[in-house]
Amino acid sequence: MEKVQKILSFIFISIWIFGGSLAAQKKVPSTKETQKTGFALGVNLEGPIQKFFDRDKVAFSVIGHLSLGPQIFFVGEAGFENLTFSDQHALDRHYAYESNGSYIRAGLLYDIFSVEEKGNNDNIFFGLHYGFALQEHSSLSYNIENEYWGGIDGSLGKYVLNTHWVEVSAGPRSELLKNFYMGWSINLRIKMFQDNQEVLVPYSIPGFGNGDNRVNVGFSYVLEYMIPWNKKRSGMDR
Repeated sequence: MEKVQKILSFIFISIWIFGGSLAAQKKVPSTKETQKTGFALGVNLEGPIQKFFDRDKVAFSVIGHLSLGPQIFFVGEAGFENLTFSDQHALDRHYAYESNGSYIRAGLLYDIFSVEEKGNNDNIFFGLHYGFALQEHSSLSYNIENEYWGGIDGSLGKYVLNTHWVEVSAGPRSELLKNFYMGWSINLRIKMFQDNQEVLVPYSIPGFGNGDNRVNVGFSYVLEYMIPWNKKRSGMDR
């Protein structure tokens, strides 16, 4: 419950920041709307934020947006995740666990935000993505307690596992400074295929989340810088 409260607090703070940045902009009606196009490169802080909730995990990723049109964007992301149970967690869970892996995520974003304000480059995105993770994991020791037969000890060596999933996302992005953007999104991830899962179910899947679940909900928080190459005119321009 405490983790859920922290996540909800973070979401509300982000909404407040985004709303404040929009309100701070001067609303100047215009018959001409300009939309920046270009390539944006940034970092997804989902991994570093998760570190506050799970000390055993280290994750990081970079993300890029490419304008394909006034409302369509291609988005790609690549990252890694390393996880090793601390001695205390291994004792509590009755097994040691290690996982090292990387992932990619790619898809399209559709911008539904429309405003007749000159120079406004904010967005509200809905997206569809494909994700793929490749990881090597192992359990160097485990203990299964049984009052009748007694405890069972063993280990499972390292082996490679890959996972595929589809993802639906939604969230805003705001231009805080010239060409510098902040955005967040809620991500619904649905596992489609996974090999070798019968040997050892992964505790965590890079980029996807809890390995026990077929469906996970994630939260992305992105800071990025756009390199514009032109301006796209739309609206009532003739």
